[in-house]
Amino acid sequence: MRHTYLIARREYLSYVATPGFWLSLAMVPVFMLLGIAVPVFLDRSTPTRYFAVVDHDGRYEQVITDKLNRDYDVQVRSILRGLAKVPGQEAGALKTLEALDEGEDVAAASVHLGPQGKMALSAIKQTYVLVPAPADTEDGLRPFLLGKENISTPEGPKELYAAAFIERSDDGAVNIDYWSKAITAGRLKSTIRRAVRDEMRTEAFARAGLKTEIVRTINAMRPKVSTLSPEKADGEAEVTASDRAPYFAAVMFAFILWMIVFSVANMLLTSTIEEKSGKVLDSLLCAAPVRALLSGKLLGVAAVSFTLLAGWAVAGAIATSMGTQFLPEGGSNNIASVIGAVLDPGLILPFLGYFVFGYLMFGSIFLALGSLCETLQEAQTLMSPIIFTLMVPMLALSFALQDPDSPVLAIISWIPLFTPYIMLARLPADPPLFDIIGTTLVMIITTLIVLWAAGRVFRAGAMHGAGVDYFKKLFRLGKAKPSKI
Repeated sequence: MRHTYLIARREYLSYVATPGFWLSLAMVPVFMLLGIAVPVFLDRSTPTRYFAVVDHDGRYEQVITDKLNRDYDVQVRSILRGLAKVPGQEAGALKTLEALDEGEDVAAASVHLGPQGKMALSAIKQTYVLVPAPADTEDGLRPFLLGKENISTPEGPKELYAAAFIERSDDGAVNIDYWSKAITAGRLKSTIRRAVRDEMRTEAFARAGLKTEIVRTINAMRPKVSTLSPEKADGEAEVTASDRAPYFAAVMFAFILWMIVFSVANMLLTSTIEEKSGKVLDSLLCAAPVRALLSGKLLGVAAVSFTLLAGWAVAGAIATSMGTQFLPEGGSNNIASVIGAVLDPGLILPFLGYFVFGYLMFGSIFLALGSLCETLQEAQTLMSPIIFTLMVPMLALSFALQDPDSPVLAIISWIPLFTPYIMLARLPADPPLFDIIGTTLVMIITTLIVLWAAGRVFRAGAMHGAGVDYFKKLFRLGKAKPSKI
């Protein structure tokens, strides 16, 4: 036991005692914040896009402008309704909404808001602005679309982002030719198409004798859909965020489990190859038995992974506590209920258990492979099948949110190499007890077999100098040698 402890301690400190480990640990919450902040920053930094519409009939230019204004108004009102729930911002937000209802524009109505409200409202803007077309033909607009000539805008000379040519045939059909260098951006094109489509329908209804107000009322009709669960009491049957949270948390835990197992197993592979090529492994074998060396390395890197998990948990707790301070009371309660569902022992304990067995399986496999290789190039040949195998649960997890009761997932969960990830994602859906017990037993038995086999391979590679052709020799066993004549 002492040899195992010393080797585990050495393995643990070889990672934890380095500045790079703590730097990488600190970068995780930083990247999480960047993942939230960067899309917001990119959206805010997007410049105003100016486009033109060439509509000889004059039917749809104003329709498109009204559609853009309505979309912007919806975003503004959504922000204001959110501000109305924030303590200290209610009065200003409600007055601003009243001013908008009376016909004031956003700039004039926002005088009722405080600094925080104005900052929140400044996060949205009209990205697309319609300007008069500088020409009415494709050839005439081409220099403006290519940036060779600029158009006059309130911001000064700017490049024309897009142009839409709208033509209406005698039979009522409408053709839209959308010109732009941004061939992959479809937001503006979709907005123009929807605006023209709605106007075409309104005109068709008008020709049929329906008034415009009636048509708009009909188009504004939307059913109110409530999701209810038969497993909850009648008065509380509506599905809330805390009900959905365990499903998202389970899939998130499965992805985290996959990343950690793969990362720490790769640590074992790399360190074993480096120690073998540097003759460090020979020195360790002189001081400790093979079993102590194998178990010590597994335990040491496992402790590294638990340190990573603890660091991420602390960072997540700090970020959550800081974030809830800026939420209204109702939002804080929702966050608390979601966190309570995520921290359910019914998810946390299985996560830890599946991590242990998943790590032991793949960690011992990678450790055994590392003992057979002299360089990382040799290891890549043996790792390829394992990496492809590990990709299967990753692909399956993408379907777990949509259908956690899928028969395909139920079948895959019985494959021991996939059990830790798939069963973790299935747990919130309450799979049959037979599946839980059966897959767990199969996983435990397989883990023991893998540990035994990995020990044999590690002994052959570390003590007897076996190389990457070790498995070829195993497959050749039993084959009769050709007789010599």
